[in-house]
Amino acid sequence: MIKTSWEGNCFLNFFNNKASLGNVDKTIFKSKSTSPYKLLKSTHDQEGRCILPVLHTAGGLVGGDLLDFEVNLEKNSKVLLTTSSAQKVYGSVGRSKINPKGIFSKQKNLINILDNSHLEYLPQETIIFANALYEQTFKVSISETSSFLFTDLIRLGRSSSGESIESGVFRSKLEIMRNNDLLDDWEYVDQIELSNASFVAKSGMDYMPVFGSLIWICEKDFSKSKINNLVGNIKKIFNETNNLSIGILENGISVRFLGSSSQDARKCFFCIWKQIRSVCGFCEPKYQGVWPLQDSMNY
Repeated sequence: MIKTSWEGNCFLNFFNNKASLGNVDKTIFKSKSTSPYKLLKSTHDQEGRCILPVLHTAGGLVGGDLLDFEVNLEKNSKVLLTTSSAQKVYGSVGRSKINPKGIFSKQKNLINILDNSHLEYLPQETIIFANALYEQTFKVSISETSSFLFTDLIRLGRSSSGESIESGVFRSKLEIMRNNDLLDDWEYVDQIELSNASFVAKSGMDYMPVFGSLIWICEKDFSKSKINNLVGNIKKIFNETNNLSIGILENGISVRFLGSSSQDARKCFFCIWKQIRSVCGFCEPKYQGVWPLQDSMNY
């Protein structure tokens, strides 16, 4: 029987090579992947942070596609993971006589961050085409001395073509657990389902096609006053917009975006990313060359 769906996987193991090279403090990685995953050339910033763009070579997901993405950060690592293009999920409902109700395409993400390591996972947006079915899960394990920054940007339908999600469904579940010697603490759990009902509801998206989340989990002993100052600075920057809502977590922040422009969402999240880097004492982030060219003039 001929397979018509992808079953791809990618494993990334990042580690600090200072132990082997003496005075060089730089994060490098080993990888193992199958199609449709492809890794582009990695670079480093002045802090030795490994910047790695990941490419999905198939051009999009169709019903039945299964992807596994696993990331492991060894001790004292700094990593920025991103993607080189938007992820497209094509329609499944009503496309097959065998499965007229459609089949979900799924991506499972497993992330493990060890002591004194920092991961920024900033993929480009996911576009849910009309009648597409997509489910993603994230299981993140983080140590007490590490941090995790994640953005998730979703567009329901191709708005420029007058398309909405129609009978499609987007599901996402994010679990972040803090590991220590005595017990495991739940830092953050988030579960979302977006459909046409939530898209048209006044109490939901109210016909706004772009939904975004930014989650930052800091070190366990990170200063609470710095977190409060961070939130205050973000509110000052975006004091005239109703697109953002910001919440303070026990160890970090949660930001939601709702609007009509993916470009506006990326710009908002980039500005917040700058503020997070600043409060952490890290170098200021730069616009990545693999991101949309039309955005680069606005940062």
